[in-house]
Amino acid sequence: MRTFKYILLILLAILGWTAFVNVGTYSGFLLSPITSGKSASSFIEASQSKLDDEFVGNLALVLLEDGEVSQDFYYAIDETIDKNTLFQMASISKWVTSWGVLALAQAGKIDIDAPVENYLTRWHLPESEFDHREVTIRNLLCHTSGLTDGLGYGGFSAEDSVQTIEESLTQAADGYWSSGKAKVGYQPNSQYRYSGGGYTLLQLVVEEVSGQSFNDYMTKAVFEPLNMNRSSFYGSDTSSLYLAKFYDSDSSIAPHYRYTALAAASWYTCTEDLTLFLQAHFVENPVLDQETILMMSEVHTPPGQGMHGLGPMIFGKNGDGDYLIGHDGLSRAAINNAARINLKTRDGIIVLETGSPSFASELANEWGFWKTNIPNSTVMSSNFNKLFGYLVLGYVIILTVSMYIIRRKRKLERV
Repeated sequence: MRTFKYILLILLAILGWTAFVNVGTYSGFLLSPITSGKSASSFIEASQSKLDDEFVGNLALVLLEDGEVSQDFYYAIDETIDKNTLFQMASISKWVTSWGVLALAQAGKIDIDAPVENYLTRWHLPESEFDHREVTIRNLLCHTSGLTDGLGYGGFSAEDSVQTIEESLTQAADGYWSSGKAKVGYQPNSQYRYSGGGYTLLQLVVEEVSGQSFNDYMTKAVFEPLNMNRSSFYGSDTSSLYLAKFYDSDSSIAPHYRYTALAAASWYTCTEDLTLFLQAHFVENPVLDQETILMMSEVHTPPGQGMHGLGPMIFGKNGDGDYLIGHDGLSRAAINNAARINLKTRDGIIVLETGSPSFASELANEWGFWKTNIPNSTVMSSNFNKLFGYLVLGYVIILTVSMYIIRRKRKLERV
């Protein structure tokens, strides 16, 4: 009976220590940031050291502090890149697209809570068991529309014909790991499911309402007012500018893919223009008022599911009111980009790269923890050895102390 009691107490101590390490991990106080330095230059140095760990073909890294560029760093294995070098943004395109959509709403041309079908003539949602009047522009923006396409666009090679918007919504020929069909498959507003097809549908709404091509509308409504003069949704528009080489993760030169899904995946821009876009969130600008920006930056997804605003992702808040929003982009071949801003401090990060499918997102996550102490899976992973060491050390101490106490008690009992 006494032995059972000792075993139970030891197990309780082990469980208590395990719980402590878990709490310390998920609250962040047991995690270490990428650098102990507080300056932007120390973060840049720590980021440079990570380039030795995996292949990155080119990298553009910009840090903002109080709304202004504080440090930048550019790297490429066999070319020179700078703040004007263009990258394809992949899904960061959705963030800037949301500005174009909400500019229409701010001008009174659309109601984001009206059925999206009110604005469609060229294509309509296919029949389903759900009420399509509940599919609105608001829930398309935050991925709660009920669409189950799961897109993921792979793009079209130079030899392929690019689909029309209508063809792509019906059956995306470049659907990546998905059915490729834009169809309502669950109750709108009940779940968060990331939908590239939802943004292609928003692309169609923009064209229907504005009477312009999507690229022309975005150029006039967003890029030109914000002085983003090197931005376009068409690679052909950038032929006179320098486009960074595309690399695959095996270090080979990768082909350039074209997209029907411009709004979801095909924005071309540079750190100079992307910086202007991030800065527009902090100040009065000619596109969106601050009330709209704050609204789009709030969580619009159901509790306990992925946090998403009306365009940007929400990367968390801490007890000091730091509030991170942004978006990541991932596409073939090994394109990975990330951008984050802190709405309270007006700090931010831009990471654009090709050659690694995860380097940019991981670096932006490290920055988020370094700046705000908001933990994330990247930081937990990079701290794995440390956390495992804490667990093992704690278990060893518990077992050593327990055995000492047990032997001591037995010795005293024999006296």
